[in-house]
Amino acid sequence: MSAVLEFETTNGKYQRVSVIIHWLTVLLMVAIYASIEIHQELQRGTTLRRLTEDWHIYLGLTLIPIVIYRALVILRSPIPPIIPAQANWERLAVKLMKAYLYVLMLGMPLLGWLFLSAEGHAVSWFGIPLPAIAPESDGLAEAAEELHEVLGQSGYVFITLHALAGLYHHYIRKDNTLKRMTL
Repeated sequence: MSAVLEFETTNGKYQRVSVIIHWLTVLLMVAIYASIEIHQELQRGTTLRRLTEDWHIYLGLTLIPIVIYRALVILRSPIPPIIPAQANWERLAVKLMKAYLYVLMLGMPLLGWLFLSAEGHAVSWFGIPLPAIAPESDGLAEAAEELHEVLGQSGYVFITLHALAGLYHHYIRKDNTLKRMTL
């Protein structure tokens, strides 16, 4: 198992598997957001609308084990240094941003699952039935749905800020922040 969790740096970059899982997560997040945006544009009661909702759920649930794996890797591994070094306030901002992104990546799918369970819906992952994680409860369903929506909307802001920060570091600050996450 330790070989799967290794996250050593090479030439000031993250290990290849870490880079791949980072960009896989990016693609997955884009697909999750795209599926719900498309879903909202489709006419209620159509097969395509239901299909995009199903895919939103499947992709969201897929994110859970990926995020857990990423978190285990981060806890066990050295992080390649940023050159030139950042100021203390920048390091704090990075930690807070990453923490919030993890709240989004783990919190949103869990809240979606909680919401569906509390509404009494069967939840499946690509046809595999999953257990309900909450009893049926209108109040719980409403609260989970609202928090899922709020986190989802904030995700547009924080994901955009994260991407812009990478570009800022690469093109303006001219440090190795973005280069560390390339193959």
